Amino acid sequence: MQNLIIDNTSLILLLPLWIFLIIMAGRFFAIYVNKFITYVLTLIGSCAGIVLCSLGILSLKNSVEWIQPFIKINNFSIDIGIQVDKTSLIFALVLFIVSFIVQLYSISFMKYEHKNYRFYALLNLFNFGMAGLLFSPNLFQMYVFWELIGIVSYLLIGFDYSNPIKSESSRRVFIINRIGDTALVAGIIISSYLMYNYSGNFSFATLSFEDMNSISVLILAYTSKPLYLMLSGLFITAAVVKSAQFPFHVWLQDAMEAKLPVSALLHSATMVAAGVYLVIRMLPLFTLNESLMKIICALGILTAIICSLYACCEKHPKKVLAYSTSANLGLMFFALGFYNVKIAVIIFMAHAFIKSMLFLLLPKEDKTISYASFIFFVIGGLSLSGIIFAGFTAKEILFSSLPYNSYWLYLFVAASFLTAFYLSRLCILLFKNNTLTTCVKYAEFMPAISLILFNIYLYIMFPAKLSVLILYEIAGVVLAIITYPITKRFCVYDLCNYVYNKILPLIYNKLSCIADYTDNKIFANYKPIAFLSSQMVKFANFIEINIMHKSVQVTADFMKAVSKYDMYIQDKNVQTYNAYALILVTIIVSLVIISYMFIIRQLS
Repeated sequence: MQNLIIDNTSLILLLPLWIFLIIMAGRFFAIYVNKFITYVLTLIGSCAGIVLCSLGILSLKNSVEWIQPFIKINNFSIDIGIQVDKTSLIFALVLFIVSFIVQLYSISFMKYEHKNYRFYALLNLFNFGMAGLLFSPNLFQMYVFWELIGIVSYLLIGFDYSNPIKSESSRRVFIINRIGDTALVAGIIISSYLMYNYSGNFSFATLSFEDMNSISVLILAYTSKPLYLMLSGLFITAAVVKSAQFPFHVWLQDAMEAKLPVSALLHSATMVAAGVYLVIRMLPLFTLNESLMKIICALGILTAIICSLYACCEKHPKKVLAYSTSANLGLMFFALGFYNVKIAVIIFMAHAFIKSMLFLLLPKEDKTISYASFIFFVIGGLSLSGIIFAGFTAKEILFSSLPYNSYWLYLFVAASFLTAFYLSRLCILLFKNNTLTTCVKYAEFMPAISLILFNIYLYIMFPAKLSVLILYEIAGVVLAIITYPITKRFCVYDLCNYVYNKILPLIYNKLSCIADYTDNKIFANYKPIAFLSSQMVKFANFIEINIMHKSVQVTADFMKAVSKYDMYIQDKNVQTYNAYALILVTIIVSLVIISYMFIIRQLS
């Protein structure tokens, strides 16, 4: 059974990679140009992932692992392989379900898109990267796939690279994510160094997730508290950036420039969930310090509230959903801060199915939406608000797990209230600003129906008791309906814009006038201050001329001398010398190889 699961997981990993290579090779070498083959291969890859992950969840009892040495330097070895457990299989199953539905939706959406084969090839490469990250047995391999999904997401967001806005947005997303990537690789290097030098067990230096409990205890034992907190902070920073948490939530708005299927895929259950998955894997390290868990809690609930407030002020539907993504990921961090992985996974699954459905149901560029799509969008909004179906289950389970009458509970209630408010407001905006038609595009509507069925299935699988929380969520819906006429004419966003562009410049101008009057009328006429100011100016001038200027001049003269010497070397044809040296080394190496082969042949 163990070998069967490992083999199936290998197929899950390799099938999307094979399909990516087949599509790209077929187009580059003109082997085939049939779109139908591209569609079928792409859907087969995701469908196979769904089937194999489902079988793995049903048959797997304990974690299984297969590793193979990849790089070996003396006693240090970096392994590659596969680790399979319930958590990785659940994340992978959600990934492939959402991918399959988004790919099915894309067949109609991308039908007339130029070079859409590249789009489907990137979708398969992204599935390979995410699956590789989820089934990584250690932090080194996870980092490789972590970087891969960052690069592929950059290519998907900037798919229309001829559009300067989309191209610039993809670059900003890529650059901001470099912060988290740098923090992650720094944490991996420091942790591996500590394990190699102090643990006495060189296998710990590979930072295997199977050994993470022992590694975490040893890190705490062999480091000072500031170093331990700094190391943990690097991993938390990586997760916070990748999952678009405060204060790095801004990159998710730039990512909304991507095409609708890309937004539904990347920002519902896949790339942004990588940060949550990293926290789950690194929990043994964080749980050794109560302050770290409180920081994770605080970051999560702070992100949920701040991004919910931003969503209340936003008018663009995709940006509202982007803020909602950061807010719901914040709730996952919030649940993990209370040591509850199961609740975080339930919130992850519920958010994945609901959010991808909401993205797929958004109106197209012609500003039209069918009545059926609008009704399903309202159902999805109510579910994400926590009133019905999977959203209700996720919110109620988290609510019941929080300490009674604590400030964490009140903050979560506030976040839930704001979620219901901005999602209800979004539904009203879609109804008012778009034309509702009876025409239904079944190729785009059927994927949404599939997602809402998964939404209902989660509600049945994880029943929850009704609590007072639902009253606050209903109050948010009612308040959005009542206050819409006011917010329509005088939106909070417009108020913030007016304050930023009108009031703040006026205040700054008045402060400048006061400072100018104080400088010219008061300080200029006060002789001690004037004399002191003149002496400070003379002193600064002396430093600039005699220290700064001369040091720069000495540096410039030194560089000129080095440049002249370099030019002298270049005049002697150093390139020719290098060429001769390369030929000589090649001849010597060839003679050594021939001699070695001759000796081996004689001995044999």
